[in-house]
Amino acid sequence: MKFKIFTIATLLCFTLAVSPFSLAKQYEVEMVVQDGKKSKETDAVLVINDDDLEIVPKKDSFKDNTKKISFSEIKTADYSYSKKPMLSGGGAVATAILLGVFVVPFLFMKKKNHWLTVQTENDFAVLKLGTSNHRAIVAEFETHGVTVNELEEEKDKK
Repeated sequence: MKFKIFTIATLLCFTLAVSPFSLAKQYEVEMVVQDGKKSKETDAVLVINDDDLEIVPKKDSFKDNTKKISFSEIKTADYSYSKKPMLSGGGAVATAILLGVFVVPFLFMKKKNHWLTVQTENDFAVLKLGTSNHRAIVAEFETHGVTVNELEEEKDKK
């Protein structure tokens, strides 16, 4: 009887270990979502698979903001450590067109955070990364063939 339980437990562990779901890497992040005319940050999970990434908000009210983006579709990925998410020149224009006035709340943020902005031809995602996972997430993107532009905050001119 003990041998059967051990065998079943071993097979179950092996099956879970090699299943496609277990091969996905998950990271805790915050996702910027639209809430009416405002933008909000909400807790989310970034799931990185072999060919794509999925950003799933944890709150049920924001589940319709779930994004699934193929690595091959990503046009730009910008990483910044700043008070607000920064973008490269072309990325800034595209996001301004997509977001419009919804970017205004970011102008009043004080604390520096790790940001990752991902853009495709007709979609985008703005993520606030954690202090303990930002390097691993950037490395995941690089491993999947996506060049991540590291943008530096402009210094105040005196």
